[in-house]
Amino acid sequence: MSQISPRSSIHVLHVDDDSTFGELAETYLEKDNEAITVHTETNPYDAIHHLETTPIDCIVSDYQMPEMDGLTLLQAVRDEYPNLPFILFTGKGSEEIASDAIKAGVTDYLQKAGTEQYDLLANRIHNAVSKHRAKHRAKIAQDRLVQMYEQTDGFYSLDEDWTVTYWNHTMEQRTGIPADDAIGEVFWDVFPEANRTRLSEHFETAMETRKPVEANLEYEPGGYWLELRIHPVDTGLFIHSRNITDEKDRQQQLQYRNELLESFASTVSHDLRNPLSVAEGNLELAQETGDFEHLEAVAQAHNRMRNLIDELLHAARGDELDLTDVSLAATAEHAWDTVSSENATLVVEDDTTFKSYESQLRRLFENLFWNALDHGEATELRVGTLADGFYVADNGTGIPPTDRDHVFESGFSTDTQSPGYGLSIVAGIADIHNWDIDIVESADGGARFEITAVTTATE
Repeated sequence: MSQISPRSSIHVLHVDDDSTFGELAETYLEKDNEAITVHTETNPYDAIHHLETTPIDCIVSDYQMPEMDGLTLLQAVRDEYPNLPFILFTGKGSEEIASDAIKAGVTDYLQKAGTEQYDLLANRIHNAVSKHRAKHRAKIAQDRLVQMYEQTDGFYSLDEDWTVTYWNHTMEQRTGIPADDAIGEVFWDVFPEANRTRLSEHFETAMETRKPVEANLEYEPGGYWLELRIHPVDTGLFIHSRNITDEKDRQQQLQYRNELLESFASTVSHDLRNPLSVAEGNLELAQETGDFEHLEAVAQAHNRMRNLIDELLHAARGDELDLTDVSLAATAEHAWDTVSSENATLVVEDDTTFKSYESQLRRLFENLFWNALDHGEATELRVGTLADGFYVADNGTGIPPTDRDHVFESGFSTDTQSPGYGLSIVAGIADIHNWDIDIVESADGGARFEITAVTTATE
């Protein structure tokens, strides 16, 4: 089987029944072209046998020969070596012969004339071999690319008319479309839902610019994320398609955890400030009055601060929170122990049990209580159940309707001395539970926070 010889040399098989002319052609072609080596055969059948034993880069053949004419030899060569350069170099020239040669797939056609034709022939040989070698290298590169992508993930190819020309097993599994049903079909007919999407935009960009395109995108019709690598090739496009949905989910989870940690770090000082104030106040009372009963409140406040710090450490380590069955009344009263004020009372009107992250629920109550006391000047707070959740209401000054859409924003506060974290913490805690939270006016003219979409313990 004929092989391509080393790039630095060109092996030419010259076929001509006139041995004298063959020797002359060999002399002229090798004289000023060190890279060219000529092998001469006077019999076309011997030439075919020569191809089987020697690497040949180009065939130069006469047209009119007794054993077999040049076009018949061309056909025999094309049957075995369809891409091997073949130049018809003939003393008999006509438009008819030239036309037949082109139809038969000849690489080039040149008439014998004076010795100056040998320089032209040498140039034609160089050009033909260079193009052939370039195509051969491109074919090797494409084969390696296909092999590489076959070993990694989804791979398919499209021609310049968007027809699917290759469809690997991974694509069959991912789409449920067998290769036999995809290959030969226009891609947009196989996937009509992909037309006029970001996917189609990337395909069109690669096809028009002939430059590789890489992108990560969500393929919404399929409900998954893809890593796309689109490589333009001579025949169209090679597409490597990797499903990165799991990676995206992990990234989103990590991002969510980082955001939660950042939020917790930003707000923990706010939550620590309240029990710290309670501890300081009761410690002063104990020192002034000598009544050690106040130290019980100090201990409770310190314990609450210790729990908040532990929660921060758990968040920093990425520990998962556990949903448990919690009592509305017990959690609210527990939170009030830390927040309690001599000038205000808490009324728990009824009770229910529901699924919650208990420590986070307590933070929610604490922040709602402190908000009512510090900003609403409330003297009575009420906690009760709703059909699908619970509420916290107060008799304070309330929240103006114009502010209700903004109070949950981090940093928003009507008090210039407040960092504005309390209600943003409440909103964040509701969010991690997938709860809804709304603000309305309470029966006493204060604020009423309604938390709904809560999953009861029996659901």
